[in-house]
Amino acid sequence: MAEYECKELLSEPDNIEYVRDQIGAVLSAELSNQYALAREAGDPAARDYDIAVYIENDDPLQYVDAGKSPFPLVNLTLVSTEKTSGSTSFNKHRMSATFLVDVYATGNTDSGEDAAMRASLKAWKSARIVRNILCAENYAYLKMRGIVDGRDIVKFEAGNPSSAHSALRVKIVRITLNVDYIEGVAISEGEGLELIDAKISDEDGRVLVEF
Repeated sequence: MAEYECKELLSEPDNIEYVRDQIGAVLSAELSNQYALAREAGDPAARDYDIAVYIENDDPLQYVDAGKSPFPLVNLTLVSTEKTSGSTSFNKHRMSATFLVDVYATGNTDSGEDAAMRASLKAWKSARIVRNILCAENYAYLKMRGIVDGRDIVKFEAGNPSSAHSALRVKIVRITLNVDYIEGVAISEGEGLELIDAKISDEDGRVLVEF
């Protein structure tokens, strides 16, 4: 009879899953605060700051068909992770992960012509807000120092969604985010972790942060 080496249920997420969810929680909490600040300041474009955050949802346009208005929104996707040259042991690997942060906006909510132009301007505005949050000095280690070694935005590019909706003019600004981290150690061994208490909806991947 075979002898099993893994005798316990492997239910604990990898560190990269914690990192992904932490990024989503950071964005959700900070964007909610930006919306509150914009409303408090009486900003006529305060709605532009009401940005929903999703994780691993590559088709947010489906909610348009369901009668919802999900824009503007951000979707965070983990696309790859690989070992770097700094790994020193079998159970502690230095890794580099690549995330896509897709910022969606539409220009159909305003009156006037050229909804595509307005969508592009709003997408870039939302991307600027997201960039400022991710690049904030206090998020250099995403509040996970000891697990995260650093983060860096390496690319911006604009485009159209792959599943275009005939009634909408939707534009995307894609942010490529690299995160260096350590995998193979229990997250409890990290130093100074400040994980934000957030839940990810099983239905659509939206990040729900408790305030």
